[in-house]
Amino acid sequence: MATTPKKCANPACGCIPPEKQKYCSAHCEGIGDKTEIMCTCGHDGCSHSAARA
Repeated sequence: MATTPKKCANPACGCIPPEKQKYCSAHCEGIGDKTEIMCTCGHDGCSHSAARA
């Protein structure tokens, strides 16, 4: 039975954290219960990151 990977616990982030981790990065873990409008975790594949020029 296949399972869907769990998304990062930061609501603004679209990354998949490492196995048995809640967050994808120290950035996302550090903001904890704060709210971001756009994720700034820095991962190239983050679907919620700001567009880079």
